[in-house]
This record gives sequence, structure tokens and C-alpha cells, in this order.
Amino acid sequence: MRHCYPNIAELLAFASAARHLNFSRAARELGLTPSAVSRQIGALEALVGTTLFVREGRHLALTEAGRRYHDRVAAPLREIGNASLELMTSRGESDLLTIASVPTFTTKWLIPRLPDFLASTPGVTLSFSRHLSHGDAFPFTLDAAVRYGDGTWEGVVSEYLDGRRFVPVCAPSFLARHPLPGVADIAFAPRLVHNQAEDVWGTWAACYDAAPHAQRPGPRFEQYAVLLQAAEAGMGVGLVPAFLAREAVEAGRLVVPVDAGVDVPRHGHYLCYPRERLQQRAALRQFREWMLRQASQG
Repeated sequence: MRHCYPNIAELLAFASAARHLNFSRAARELGLTPSAVSRQIGALEALVGTTLFVREGRHLALTEAGRRYHDRVAAPLREIGNASLELMTSRGESDLLTIASVPTFTTKWLIPRLPDFLASTPGVTLSFSRHLSHGDAFPFTLDAAVRYGDGTWEGVVSEYLDGRRFVPVCAPSFLARHPLPGVADIAFAPRLVHNQAEDVWGTWAACYDAAPHAQRPGPRFEQYAVLLQAAEAGMGVGLVPAFLAREAVEAGRLVVPVDAGVDVPRHGHYLCYPRERLQQRAALRQFREWMLRQASQG
């Protein structure tokens, strides 16, 4: 009987879409368009002669056949990737590390320190990929990623770097218009909110016995880089990880109106990587050790 061998592009599209249950997220992970992912899966369905996905309203779901197929092919795809990586390592071609990092951390923390890492590891080249969004699965093409959240992501080891200490900041011009002599005054100021850290203001209010819902609503942001720019523009008070605001505070573009910081354990920036990848790649071990050493130094 003729063997049935889908091509690897079809299998990767299927596996990614099955993890995300979303063609757009699978497309971002694979560097394709959603229509290209859809075409790859359509070709695979035509080859195997059955439907693998079904749309339920606005949601995508695996059929029973699709679920069984994913259970069978996901692990072999990982093994192919690992075997290829091991072969590259044995040939001395393992000096390219592919990293993803959230933008604000990259510009404020990582880039200023990178010359030290590159000088200490001359054989390693870094390639930066698109950062992972909050709900994205860890793609097989990455060696490591810096992510913002609570440190719990499926399939990877997550090690805390920085970002649990939050401080209120605002522009000098805002402070001139809205004097903030105490915590109670900050509680009533327009607030700037990060979409993944909505609860931080409540934690701060509880820590200082301030009115938790007194703040006037302000703009919301997906990235701290944009939130910090809004604070510098005088749009309100931001409650941000202290290390991200440090450079702007030292330069005088932002001020800390009141010494009222708060530690928020379930937030932070984490270095994430697959455990087996760390075992396979000496360059990744060097990068991890360097990152953790830099984090310990503050």
C-alpha cells in the first residue's frame, strides 16, 4: 500500500493551529498569513480525506479525527526538530540563538547590557524574533524568550528576572498642574493602566489603605514603552516596574511624586526556555547564566 506522507509545512501548520485553535496566531508563529495556514491545512485534509477542524461560531475546534491526529504527530514533530538541532550542534553550527523579548524590556534592560554578553561569548550570534503575545504558545523556532506575566507558561521553564517592584511616576509638568503631596492625592489622579497589570493599582491601594476605585479612568496600554511615553506627555500617573522607569527618572523626564512603591509577586519579566533545549545548547546555557547574573546585580 502506498505510504501517506504529508509535507512538513502542512504538518507544522496543522500542529500550530491545533495548539492555538486560531489560524491567525498560528500564522504569526510560523511567519505566514492566515490564508496560507488555511491552505496548508486544506491540502492536508484533502490528503488524509477527513476534516481536521470545525468552526463553532467564531471559535475553531479540532474534530475528533483532528484531535487523534494531533496526539500522534505532535511528539514526532518535536523529535524531528530536536534531532536536527542536535545534528547542527555536532557540526559546530549551534552559535545562533533565536530570542524573543517584550519590547520595553528589550530597550530598557537587555540592549544596554548586551555588549557585555557579546564580548564574553564571541562565538554566539543573537537573532531577535517577534515578541510573544500574552496567549501565544512557545514556538519550536525559539531558543528563549523574555515574557511578562506571572511566570506560568505551558511547556517551558520560567525564571524571574525583574519587574515585581512597582512605583508611581508622572511628568514634572503633570506634577506642576496636579500637586501630589501624598498617597491619597495619587489615588484620585488620572491613572495609566497596563492591560496585563490591571490589578496592580488595586494592590497598591490596599498596601497604602487608599481608596481602591477612586482613580479617574485613563488610557490603557498593551506595552509599558507606550505607557511610559504617555506618562512623560503628562497624561496621568503610571504605576510601572521600577527598573523600566529608572532611566527616565534619572534624566528628569519622569518623577516619583511620592515614595510609595509596592511589590507585586504575581507580575514580572521572566526568561523562558524549553528544558530540553537548555540541555542541548551550550550557547543557551551561557545566555541563561549571563541573564540571571545580570538580574541578580539589579
